[in-house]
Amino acid sequence: MLEPRILPADEIVASAILDHVRLPAFLVERTAEIRYSNAAGMATLKDANCVIEVGNLLCAAHPTDDGRLKAAIANACATGERQTIMITNTRSPRPQIVRVVPFHDDNAPVENGALVFVRKCEASDEVFAGSLRQLFRLSAAETSIASALVYGADLEQIAEMRHAKITTVRTQISAMMLKTRTRRQGELVALFSRIGTLP
Repeated sequence: MLEPRILPADEIVASAILDHVRLPAFLVERTAEIRYSNAAGMATLKDANCVIEVGNLLCAAHPTDDGRLKAAIANACATGERQTIMITNTRSPRPQIVRVVPFHDDNAPVENGALVFVRKCEASDEVFAGSLRQLFRLSAAETSIASALVYGADLEQIAEMRHAKITTVRTQISAMMLKTRTRRQGELVALFSRIGTLP
């Protein structure tokens, strides 16, 4: 099981920030070795429903997702770009969204690591969902798709999450574009993202 360890100064700052994040969050090395986990992350590892710890490595609970998780961590460390993937939740039909954010010490680029955040892929924020329904008269399905788009899911992942065909998801996105008077999917996501950040 994951053991506490003494962290270098830059990682102490990261761990202090992670302790205040309610999402499961992990500080990992390029190899997916866990350096630190916040309380929500430890609880998620204990539940073992989407991510697990195997030999001090952060792994996806579902074997088919594990390679994608490791690749996302390695890519974030190598390129310095954020990565977003969806992984299977073994106890729910709704997947989890994993966002991997590069984390490194400018003085030691070889030691690049990443912050990994795990979030449910659902319209859990009733204020956001209510705003979309009220402003644009979106259906429950459209609100769920809008939430997934804002969290970074692609069409294939949304179709998988909703047990639907990609053509059905595309049709629903087209309907949302008509309702919101946007012309492209990027505009739609930007609009929903702005609404999600309103107080």
